[in-house]
Amino acid sequence: MRGIQAFFPPARKEQAVSDNPSRLLLERWLDRKKRSFDLILTEDILDEYKEVLNRLRVRAAHTGNLIASLRRGGVLVQPWCSVEISPDPADDIFFAAAITGKANAIITSNPKHFPPVNGIRILSPNDALKEIP
Repeated sequence: MRGIQAFFPPARKEQAVSDNPSRLLLERWLDRKKRSFDLILTEDILDEYKEVLNRLRVRAAHTGNLIASLRRGGVLVQPWCSVEISPDPADDIFFAAAITGKANAIITSNPKHFPPVNGIRILSPNDALKEIP
């Protein structure tokens, strides 16, 4: 959720916000003409995002708009299996989505919860920015 600023117009330009790799990735994804990767989602992931946004006290209208944008543009999959891969069981939903959606990579700012899995690379937002055109 570090890239959430990409969904809202910036109140002011700040170096820390404009250089946020997660935000830059989401901005690339939001620009349909420049979109070069898919965002694979599940209902569980969308629910997780809603919970995080509520904890961050993001206004309900903004949360609704963000989730609607993700739903419209993302690839919504329904996992056919449950997995136990992450040391944090709450993060297993991301592995299930990646496996079902045949993802090449999971992009995360928290790699300690995302061990490598056959065929799915674990990338930091910075590394993904370097690799994704």
